[in-house]
Amino acid sequence: MAVIPFRSKPPFETVYEECYDRVYKYVYMLLLHREAAEDIVAETFLSAYKNYDRFDPERASVITWLTRIAHNHAINLVRSSAYRLRAEMPERDTYGAEDSDLLRLEEENDLVLQLYNKLDKKDREFLNMRYAMELKDAEIAEIMGMNTKAVNKRYQRLLKKCRDLLADSTGSAKKP
Repeated sequence: MAVIPFRSKPPFETVYEECYDRVYKYVYMLLLHREAAEDIVAETFLSAYKNYDRFDPERASVITWLTRIAHNHAINLVRSSAYRLRAEMPERDTYGAEDSDLLRLEEENDLVLQLYNKLDKKDREFLNMRYAMELKDAEIAEIMGMNTKAVNKRYQRLLKKCRDLLADSTGSAKKP
């Protein structure tokens, strides 16, 4: 995947092609629901397209701008009463259930989702930017209004928190 230069304004078609997957992963990890994520990503790119003339690459990178739009749309959905009526855990895909490797992968994914659900919204958002969107520390710092060292320190604390939560949920002994 090519990377859009940090401070340029490429054609919108390029933005869509190169950023769609990152934005989708970010939204999916916020909502943990495929259809809702698809709807929010569609709304995000529609809003971005309508307002692309107002995007200023000197103020933020295109992925930062898209992330903020996606975040706002996702938060609006989460605040809506219809969304709160949905189940908390996503549906399981049973296609290929006879394959032992797929079953093990599903079990691992379930464990990750359970761990993810134990984190607060800010921690999930941080992990989304780091892993789903594959943003660098400097980009995360820009989005979150932090310096790069603070982002790295927060990441280290969050990894420890995840290890502790995982140890608690699996009954493993914690490492000092």
